[in-house]
Amino acid sequence: MQEQNAIYCKIEVSAPNVSLAGKTVMITGGGSGIGKAIAKKVIEAGALAVIVGRREAKLKATTEELGSKNCIYYPYDVTRADGSSKFYKQLETLTKHKITGLVNNAGIYIHKNLMDFSTEDFDSIINTNLRAPMFLTIGFLKYCKENQIKGNIVMMASNRGLFGDYGPYGASKKGLIHYTQGIAREMIGTGIRVNAIAPGMTASEINGINATGNLYVSSAKGKRVLLPEEIAETAWFLLSDYSKCINGAVIPCDEGDFLR
Repeated sequence: MQEQNAIYCKIEVSAPNVSLAGKTVMITGGGSGIGKAIAKKVIEAGALAVIVGRREAKLKATTEELGSKNCIYYPYDVTRADGSSKFYKQLETLTKHKITGLVNNAGIYIHKNLMDFSTEDFDSIINTNLRAPMFLTIGFLKYCKENQIKGNIVMMASNRGLFGDYGPYGASKKGLIHYTQGIAREMIGTGIRVNAIAPGMTASEINGINATGNLYVSSAKGKRVLLPEEIAETAWFLLSDYSKCINGAVIPCDEGDFLR
């Protein structure tokens, strides 16, 4: 009988604080997984979280769980983003607060063999993972300029954007990393910061992995799946003034798995 490998993980998290007091952070894909963990974390740090996604039922359930005074949901298909600041003005009307932070977290992943990807697969992945955050960001930059906001943007890339990958998912995340660095360079001196996180395989709905179950995975160098809360800690740090000197960074969150 083959031996079963098992890894369970309990992470250390920073205590609730007021590091994001007065901030309003919009998080795409905020109804589950990493997005939900980030929403929970920014609320604990004193911010108002606005979670955005296509599935209203999921968004509503997360809002009820996190507390409707601290979390507001807005059903929206991110692939509709067109670079206009109008979307953020609508969120401002809804929340009665200026939007000060943007977390481009929504993404999709399709696993297929090299020769099996279709043009439909490519379009779906690129539109969600690259086109949407690009035009959401353009709209947010316009909104920040119009309202004199020193905004903060966090892109959710992937360690697949840090090494060679044959699928459109890796290409979309590589493009997002380059876009992050390009915007950061352009925004120097404006007070607007743009950084990216590059997680490894994370226990979330997109991967079909239970965060409370066995986290062992043979393909990762660290032999375990990451937890959404670990990624949320990094997102909180980048959204806070503790990271004020960091701009244009891409932070791998994968126990060094990207060092291949």
